Amino acid sequence: TCTRMSARMIRHVVMFQFVENATAAQRHAVKEGLVALKERIPEIKSIACNHDVGLAPPGSNFDFCATVDFENVDAYKVYQTHADHQQLIAEVIKPILKARSAVQFELEP
Repeated sequence: TCTRMSARMIRHVVMFQFVENATAAQRHAVKEGLVALKERIPEIKSIACNHDVGLAPPGSNFDFCATVDFENVDAYKVYQTHADHQQLIAEVIKPILKARSAVQFELEP
């Protein structure tokens, strides 16, 4: 395992599974909210996110995925604790969240 932190770029990948009764508007608000964070948190270099397109059998994939890139670990930590990010989690994501999975890794040069 790699435990050393470096100055390399960091990619944060997070996947959500939503509760069955999550509305289309609630699901859309997750994407809108995450995309809007790029304007509010300058440490975000790029963000790509969208809903699963349903190519796998129902229930076998997560419903949503976001990939967020940062210049380094410190920039990721700013995002992680940023008030706007925390507010989005509390008010938009958690109310419809069934499961979450995430990973952060260094991007190779």
